[in-house]
Amino acid sequence: MIAMAASAGLVSLIVSFLVLKGGILDFPNARSSHSAPTPRGGGLGVLAGMGAGAIIASLFPLGAGALGGVLAVTLMFAFLGFLDDLFVLDERLKLAAFIIFCLAMVTAAGPVTRFGLTYELGFALPPLVGWIGSALFVFVVVNAVNFMDGSDGILAAVMIPAGIALALAGLAAGVMTSVITGVLLAASLAGFVLLNWPPAKLFAGDVGALGAGALYAGGALALVNHGFSGTLWLAPLLVLVFLADVLLTLLRRARHGRFSLSAHREHAYQRLIDSGWSHQTIALVYAGLTAVIGLTGLLAAQIMDGGVPLVFAVWVVVLTGLHVSVGRVVGR
Repeated sequence: MIAMAASAGLVSLIVSFLVLKGGILDFPNARSSHSAPTPRGGGLGVLAGMGAGAIIASLFPLGAGALGGVLAVTLMFAFLGFLDDLFVLDERLKLAAFIIFCLAMVTAAGPVTRFGLTYELGFALPPLVGWIGSALFVFVVVNAVNFMDGSDGILAAVMIPAGIALALAGLAAGVMTSVITGVLLAASLAGFVLLNWPPAKLFAGDVGALGAGALYAGGALALVNHGFSGTLWLAPLLVLVFLADVLLTLLRRARHGRFSLSAHREHAYQRLIDSGWSHQTIALVYAGLTAVIGLTGLLAAQIMDGGVPLVFAVWVVVLTGLHVSVGRVVGR
């Protein structure tokens, strides 16, 4: 694992540095949080790191049967992001590709088969419901990660602790696909963040955001049907900071008659930046919240059956309160 993580981080840093020297410039627009043109495409470094780590992992009999499929679909998502970075693809084409890729990820990682609160309290899901729900999970997670990659360091700040927590959950449940995807995600982003930490010299671009979101979603989905009962709830819990910001922002916009999936500057982190918060402070706050949420979820899974759904509910309430408080603090 150490060799895999080290190779992923080192290759990610090297390739990210090369992209920095010849990358595509991201020019500021109405929804940007940066004011000067900045190279993007650092996600190519993240992908290269994932690939290097996966090659190391393949040298050992780790028993991660779903890993190849998860990595293949992750590459598909990332390639779509790369094309969008270069050409700005038609929205209908991207939606169609997303649907196909989400179904492909469910095929690779396996659909959710049971909805449960504890070992005893729960019920088997009809196959169609399990497939649709699983694909929707992948769709929401990948889009949420992409939507939230709009501030220096925030992608790595959330997805590194999420990846570490996913790997630990995989170890506890005996799901090596989740262990390896978590390590690859955290290590490759650790190499990239050295160039993305505020003030960022390099952005990930859609290639990096979609790739990171897809790898997490695949690894988390592989975890759900195995081990302890709380895995169903850990999957969204470990990235709940991103999910809550996106979904609560959509609800807030709908309440004010502005419901739309088009680009905007109304996420909590964007409003905080506009009110004077620094990118570094935002990254540290989101990282701290993600780490604490992941820790409480993992501890709850070990302490008592049914603890993870309870922790999930508590954090939904807490993050909702924080989101409402942001509106009061910034005045909009």
